[in-house]
Amino acid sequence: MKLAYLLNTLPHRGLYPADRAIALLSSLKPTNFEIFVHSSNTSLIQYLKKQQIKPLLYRNNAHLIEEMKAFNPTCIMHDGGNSEKDLIRRLKVLGSALIHLDDHGDGGALADLVIQSLYENPKDLAKEHYVLGPLGYIQTKKVIYKNNNMIQDPPHIIVSFPHEDPENLTYRTLRHLVQLHIPLQISVLVDEHYKHDVLDLKRFALTRKSIQIISTTEPETFLSNSDIVITSGSYMPFLVAQFQIPCIVLCAHEEEVNYAFPQEGHGFANLGLGRKIKQSYLQNAVMEIILHDNRRNAYIQKQKRFDFSNNIVELVKLIEQTIASSKEEQEIVR
Repeated sequence: MKLAYLLNTLPHRGLYPADRAIALLSSLKPTNFEIFVHSSNTSLIQYLKKQQIKPLLYRNNAHLIEEMKAFNPTCIMHDGGNSEKDLIRRLKVLGSALIHLDDHGDGGALADLVIQSLYENPKDLAKEHYVLGPLGYIQTKKVIYKNNNMIQDPPHIIVSFPHEDPENLTYRTLRHLVQLHIPLQISVLVDEHYKHDVLDLKRFALTRKSIQIISTTEPETFLSNSDIVITSGSYMPFLVAQFQIPCIVLCAHEEEVNYAFPQEGHGFANLGLGRKIKQSYLQNAVMEIILHDNRRNAYIQKQKRFDFSNNIVELVKLIEQTIASSKEEQEIVR
């Protein structure tokens, strides 16, 4: 099997799709593969190179089609944000199986399979080739479970918004938290792609010794030492659920507001769009988790219902079945 992986990452979602791609390629074991990345996505290109992967860079859709024809893949995996119908129609002509991940674009209608981990509550049940739910989230990080029985004194809050954080929710959140006049430990995690001035964050740390600004690309190494996590509504809530820690969600983008996973029923205090959050709402959510054991434990118990450990096995099986079905259909057409 020749596998083409069309990969993109978005500024507010982070680099998780690259980790998922690497895990899937390892499990699918194609005879040959290429990872196609737009030449403007420098952070993704750098990240893949750190993993000793050299992507095939393309300039525009015409160039992508040309390179795809030359590669002639058995299957095209599309994890590149919301697809355009015109591009997918042109890719479909190649006769490859088309499998899309987290695609809310028009092109998904033309795919053989669309796997949505960033899913909304289903409105159109007629889309039989859409698989909605946590299945599309693969564990790519080792998890050390937290002992959730006791909250620390003082409570430890981790603020972690992925990647570029376009709306600077990191700064907004920290500004609101320092106005809470109770003892707190606060760890703010940012990575090298954070597009705002880190000095603005460090000025807050100068006012309180209990505030740490940490530069890291591995938030999972810090999560187990926290009592509350404040993050956005895309892939981070899945990671937090692995640790089973009460989590406050401030959506980094309008599309995240409708995602069904990071919601109350699954163990998250979702406060809606982060750039519109009122200071009092965030502070009340924090205090509720700190002061009310029953509330905190309810969040933990809801997250415990999720087990992502077998997702990769089930996902690979589903992908292989889709590729086999697509191949049979192509042979019938011939």
